[in-house]
Formats: sequence, structure tokens, C-alpha cells
Amino acid sequence: MKYKLFIVMVLGFATGSARAAGGMTEVTYMDQEADTGGYVTRYLVTDRFLRMDYGRDREDFVLLDRREKRAYNVNHARHEVLVFEMAPLTIEKPKEWDTDDDVLSDRDSQKRLNLIVNGKVCTRILASARFLPEVAQALAEFSEVMAATHAATYMATPVEQREDCDLARLVLEPRRWFKYGTTLDEVHYSGFSRRLLNYQAGVAVRPKVFELPEQYRQINIKKPLGVQP
Repeated sequence: MKYKLFIVMVLGFATGSARAAGGMTEVTYMDQEADTGGYVTRYLVTDRFLRMDYGRDREDFVLLDRREKRAYNVNHARHEVLVFEMAPLTIEKPKEWDTDDDVLSDRDSQKRLNLIVNGKVCTRILASARFLPEVAQALAEFSEVMAATHAATYMATPVEQREDCDLARLVLEPRRWFKYGTTLDEVHYSGFSRRLLNYQAGVAVRPKVFELPEQYRQINIKKPLGVQP
């Protein structure tokens, strides 16, 4: 009950606040893989950039240049930056492909629903279209930039280990997971779960957190995009 009340309060305070105040939006989630401990994931969003890290400015991070449609994975220990560029997909949907968004509840701009692929519930999600929409938009853009890389990974996976849910979410339909708004709570078929911890809207931009270390070696990741599964 306390968690539900917190969500309602968050939505009341956050709706449209980042757009009105300008600056940067900061959102933190508690993420947890199946059978492991939880960890914090932080997103910093501006009109130009999306940064993803574990909650500290000095840690390794992933940076999306939203204008250039290019992502960077920064590893401080290796003094290395992996570069991922958006590329067209050649992979096609399997012949048997059926999707459904099963809405379980719809209240106060919040939707709880199951995202289904070929009869399997891939993700149960609680999302809001009114809560910090710039966050959902930025994450959808990142998913699209990474789709070609994920397609190559999918095609390199043994056939018996491939999952239609992964093909849909990471490759073929990445925006579908964000079309209902910013995530408040979600659980995936794999056991991965995510819940909203905190947010700040209209935060003063810290330019250095969006800068790439100039002295680090950059490696452009170019992989085959895959063929029809």
C-alpha cells in the first residue's frame, strides 16, 4: 500500500515538471536479476544526451548522443570507449509472429499491462505517459540505436537458446516497451525486475558527466546485422 501511494504522489509532483523547469532529469531505479541482489541504475537525461550508470559520476557509464544517434560505453579501468552507431536492420520477423498488449488496469494515466509475444508474457509493466515523458523518449531512442548490435548478438545465439521476447524487445520492436510512458515498475519473463526509486526534474546540468574522456582509445563496434531467423 505504501508503494502504491508513493507512485501516486510521484505522478502528482512530476507531471510536466522537467519541461517547465528545463535542465536535466535524473531518475534512479532498483534493478534485480533473477536470484541475485539488487543494484541501482541511474539515468540522466537532457535534450542532447542520455547517460546511464550505477549512480555515481565517476563510475563507468553509457552515453547516448541523441542528436548523432550514437552510443558510447566508457570503461575507466581499460581507458577505453566502445562506439555504437545506429544502423538499418536486415533481420526480419519470423513467419509466426503474434503480439498483444494486454491492459490489466488503466487509472490516472497509469497503465499496468502484459506485453505478449507469440502467447508468452514477456514483461508485466506499470507505466505512465504523464510521468517524465522525456525519460521514456530517450530510452526508446537508445533502444533503437542499439537494435542492430542486439540483432547481431541474437543471430550469434544458438537457435535453441533464442527467445522471441528478446527479439521483440531488443531488436524488432524496441519502442513498444516505452510507448505507454516511463516505467514505474516492471518484471520480465527472465526474472529481471525494476522499480522506481527516486527522481529529480529540472536539475542543473553538470556538463562534465556527458563528456567522453579525450585520452581514452575509441573502438567502433561494427558487427553484421544478421539475416532472417
